[in-house]
This record gives sequence, C-alpha cells and structure tokens, in this order.
Amino acid sequence: MKIKFKPMPGLTIVTIICLGILLTLGTWQYQRLQWKTRILAEIDQAAHAAPLHSLSEINQLLSQGKPVDFRRVSMNANFMLPRLNDGQPFHLIRSNGKSFTWRLYQPVQVGEDFAYVASREFTEVQKDNPPHALAGEKKLIGYVRLVQDANWTIPKSDLQTNRWFAFNAAPDVLDWSDGGKITTVYFIDQVEHIKSAEDLPVRIPEIANNHLDYMLTWYSFALILLVIYFLLHKKQGRLRMEKNENA
Repeated sequence: MKIKFKPMPGLTIVTIICLGILLTLGTWQYQRLQWKTRILAEIDQAAHAAPLHSLSEINQLLSQGKPVDFRRVSMNANFMLPRLNDGQPFHLIRSNGKSFTWRLYQPVQVGEDFAYVASREFTEVQKDNPPHALAGEKKLIGYVRLVQDANWTIPKSDLQTNRWFAFNAAPDVLDWSDGGKITTVYFIDQVEHIKSAEDLPVRIPEIANNHLDYMLTWYSFALILLVIYFLLHKKQGRLRMEKNENA
C-alpha cells in the first residue's frame, strides 16, 4: 500500500498560514506559562523569606538576581521633606474602574541608600486636602514591590499638576542633587500601625496562570485544522491509499 496525495494549492497555502499563526500563538502561551510560573515561584520564595532590615540588603539581592518582590521589610528610615533638587513626593493615581484613589510616594534615606515609599492613600473626596508627607526618622515596615513597566494603557502623567499614573513614568522627580538617581527598580509599600515586620502577614497576590489551557487550546486548533485539511482532500479524492503494483 502506498499513499497518493495531490494537495490543493489554494487550500494548502491558507492552511500553512493559519497553521503558522496557531502554532505561534501556542508557543507564545508556552513561553508565557514558563515566565508566569517562574514569577509566581519567585514571589512565593520572597514572601516567605525572613524580613529585610535595610535598603542595602534589597539592593544587594537585586544585584545578585535574587527575588525580592513582596518580601517584608522593617527598618528605621529618614522620611525626607522636599528640598531643592532633592527627590520630590508625588501622588500616584489609581482606578478600580469605578473610582480613583491617590497614593503618596515620598523619598526616604537609610544609610547611604535612597528609595521611594508608598506611604499614604486617600480618596477622591480628600484630594484637595491630602495627608501631609511624613518627616523625620521613623520606623518603616512594609513590603518590597518591584516597579512594573508603564504601557500604552496607562494615561499620560502631568508634571505640572503632579499627577502620575505609573511610578516609573515620573523620572523628573527621581533626580538627586548629587547627580545620581534614586532607585526606580522598586519601592516600599508601607503598612502603618504595625509594630514589627514579623506581625505582617505573608502577602502573595492572586495572579491567574491559565497559560497551559491557552497553549493546549491553540495547539488543539492546529491539530483540528490539519485533520480538516486532510479530510477535505480525502473527500475530493486527492488523498487515498493504493495497492502497490509490485505486490
């Protein structure tokens, strides 16, 4: 027995194009699955690790490529008031789709290191009289949060009105008088009215990881497409089994 196959040119070209798209989408979801699984594992590792006690520890872990997102921190920090050429506090606007809230971000210094702290949150009703920035040496307890890249879905920030929609979209307030830059890799999500980091609950975000299902769906569509392609050829008599004449 031998297979005799005479492909239909038009259908074959369309099938190859569609098959390439489906396989590309499936492979992309596989890559997303690997990335999301790694991120979730790193967050889980950092969240359950012992609290850090200085910005230098955070910086060292970051330089070593170690996970720090959602790791608990507890340290004494100098909450800095605005001064000429220093890092300036700014308000980051967030929306849940129904209303807006404002979060105050202000610079702190711990030893020779600087970072921003998300210190206070207030509602739209309070926006004309927001909470004052903290000042002086205070206990800083909270979570390390890695900065996420801004994208096209985030509204454009406005320097003049100090309205910001993404932390790393505020480069003008991140400059320091010594010519260096405050770190924009992470900030500290402060939790007030907590005595020690040991009292902070382990915080792990609910991040959906459905990429395995998506990957299998796209690969299944590719397989179904191939089955339909060959069934159509068989129906048209272009795919059939023939007996070997030498048999």
